[in-house]
Parts: sequence; C-alpha cells; structure tokens
Amino acid sequence: MKSRLKILVAQREVQERRTIGIRTIAAEAGASVSTVQRLLNNTIKRVPLDDLGALCRYFRCDVGDIISMVDEDQPGLRLP
Repeated sequence: MKSRLKILVAQREVQERRTIGIRTIAAEAGASVSTVQRLLNNTIKRVPLDDLGALCRYFRCDVGDIISMVDEDQPGLRLP
C-alpha cells in the first residue's frame, strides 16, 4: 500500500494558497492526527475506515486517490 496524501495536500495548498499542517488536516477533516501523520509519512499499515472516509470527504476524492496498492516484490508496479 502506498499513500498519495502528500500529493493531495500539496494540491489543496496551492488551490487555497495556504500551508496546511497535519493538525489542521486532522481537525478540518475529522480524522485522527496519527492517521494523517502516518499517511503523509507513508508508514501506515492499516487505515481506520472512518478516518479514510473523513479524508475522502475533505479532499473530495475516492479512496484510490489517497492510497494505492503496489506489489511488495516490485515497488514500481501498481496493482489493478
């Protein structure tokens, strides 16, 4: 699993012309700070569904826009 949250945050920062920190994302989205932090650092192993749903609503996107599945043996290969 690979997180794409940094890309979404960067796009929103450009769109809103402001820097958006981890705590701001968590508070405005209604997700936990630890989930947001781990997604941004790409160190998350499990994503709570309520946090994932909150982030999807906040960024107005689908789950696949936040996380993508990759083959562990071939990191550059995205799985369908």
